[in-house]
Amino acid sequence: EAYEVGQRIRIDPTLIIAVMAVESGFNPFAQSPMGAQGLMQVMTGVHVDKYASFGGKLAAFDPLTNLRVGARVLHECITRAGSTEGGLRLYVGAGNREDDGGYVAKVLGEHQRLAQVALGKPLPAAQPATSSNAPTSPAEPEKVAALSPR
Repeated sequence: EAYEVGQRIRIDPTLIIAVMAVESGFNPFAQSPMGAQGLMQVMTGVHVDKYASFGGKLAAFDPLTNLRVGARVLHECITRAGSTEGGLRLYVGAGNREDDGGYVAKVLGEHQRLAQVALGKPLPAAQPATSSNAPTSPAEPEKVAALSPR
């Protein structure tokens, strides 16, 4: 659906998917204390008009509806700002602030990773979270793996 919507509104579909990854972790029932809901964490109180044709703001929890509305909001933000980065700042509500809490960097980083995958390029496997005592040099993780029970 992200690919179909992205082509229709001329937004890179992997950007839409990256926003979903950062906003909700792909949880269609995600809700923020500020009133953002669904996959793309659309502020239903602000964008209630966009949900009207889908049956109202409870449609925010329908993954397809939320994706469609969120992509439309993202497109409007990018158009208004004149750039992807500016649009992302508007989307997260940081358009008038100096600091976006790293939001734009997170989304663009995820977008870059997804674009590489979409092109069929292999990415390194995600590294597991490490504790402060964990080895940090490349040779040491092999020693730890060798000591693990098989």
